[in-house]
Amino acid sequence: MGSAWALLAGLALAPGVTLADGDAAPAETGEPSSQDGATGGGLTLPEALAAAFSDGQAAQIADLEARRSVDVAGEERSAYLPRASITSNAGYNNRWDEKLEAIDDAGVQRTYGLSSIASDEGWFNVYLDQLLVDLATWQRIERAQLEAEAAALAREHEREIVAFEVLERFAEALRQERLARLAAERLAGMERLDHQAGLLLNAGRTRPSDREQVALLLEEARVEASLRASDAQSARASLGVVMGRSASAAPERLDATTLPDTSAGGGVEPDVTASPELRVLDLRRKAEEKGIAVARAGHLPTVAVRGGYSHYGVKRYDNYPDAVRVGVNVDVPLFQGLKNEYAIEGAAKSAEIARLRYRQVLETRRARVRELAQRLDAGSQMPSLAERRAAVARERLRLAELSLRADRTGLDETLSALAEHVREGRAAIDAPIDRVLLWGQIRRETGTLARSLAVAQASDAAPAQSQD
Repeated sequence: MGSAWALLAGLALAPGVTLADGDAAPAETGEPSSQDGATGGGLTLPEALAAAFSDGQAAQIADLEARRSVDVAGEERSAYLPRASITSNAGYNNRWDEKLEAIDDAGVQRTYGLSSIASDEGWFNVYLDQLLVDLATWQRIERAQLEAEAAALAREHEREIVAFEVLERFAEALRQERLARLAAERLAGMERLDHQAGLLLNAGRTRPSDREQVALLLEEARVEASLRASDAQSARASLGVVMGRSASAAPERLDATTLPDTSAGGGVEPDVTASPELRVLDLRRKAEEKGIAVARAGHLPTVAVRGGYSHYGVKRYDNYPDAVRVGVNVDVPLFQGLKNEYAIEGAAKSAEIARLRYRQVLETRRARVRELAQRLDAGSQMPSLAERRAAVARERLRLAELSLRADRTGLDETLSALAEHVREGRAAIDAPIDRVLLWGQIRRETGTLARSLAVAQASDAAPAQSQD
């Protein structure tokens, strides 16, 4: 490796071997260039988020679950709506001709069919049922309504998860694109160095082993550039999957200017109970408490009313052909083998578990948000510091190369400057991306990420509309 870098000094010192015009090594930097959307253009973050909400599978599943819970609540409420039914028992009976003859109080002889005496079910029946009093059903209806509200909030929570996943994959795609360009710039520089090494070898100014070492470094740069390009394509494909697209329909360009501005710090609301996840847990706690009321209502009577009409068909003889009935059904539970007592105890334990789970998540969420906010505020200067360090590293590398060509310094200092430049260049790429992800984690924990991105989209669209 040392002899290969000694070639770099020989490029300037060897007579007749000079760098061609336009062969100057590109300035390697970790700062985003205009090609990655820093000046606008390409897929924006709000567009990716909107696509994920409308076409993404996770958002669609959450929406279906919320609507399904509304159907379940409607099914519970239907218990207090009237119920009508029609039945038919028409058919053949081999005892139709069996008769009973009797004399009534007026001395008139009557003939009755034996097969249908005292029958409640006729050939044709119409029933109308209405539940009047059932407190257990009322409590189940209220519990189903709470579950429907919880499912709607769970949809909001899923949208927060989807929003963070879109933000994470969007930022990661930008990171990989910048790293891929950095690798491509290094490859171009190594190709120019390889060309000059061939000239030095032809001029007898270097050894074949040194020429081979440069060729190996060039191959390594090609492999790295290929891997970085593949990683960038994979990152864009992952973003496309979250958006509900196929891997072949991955976005080609991303607009880096639509990333959220994190310079203002956390700006976190102190009350994290507005988070959809915590609100869901609170509703689930209330639903479990309703379960206690449902179990206790098992000791109470139920009241219902039923009316019906029956027609008894042919072969009635002197029996009445039809009948209308109206009745009140009362069910008073006296003893059910301690079933309700066990149900009440079990419901009380479920409610206590729900209360403890809510408190646990609440305290954990508060501590997590406090920690993330402190990290975000403490690292507010990290992106600018990383850019400044990268600029200093570039300058040090430039001076080290000039000193090496002038034979005023050694190879170790140049290699140290090069390693520092590579390290600081990557840090300048990572610092702003990591800060955006940290900002997104805080907003996700507080349940405000999707709303914050929507507000940012509206504020960006307002100046554009005013210019129009």
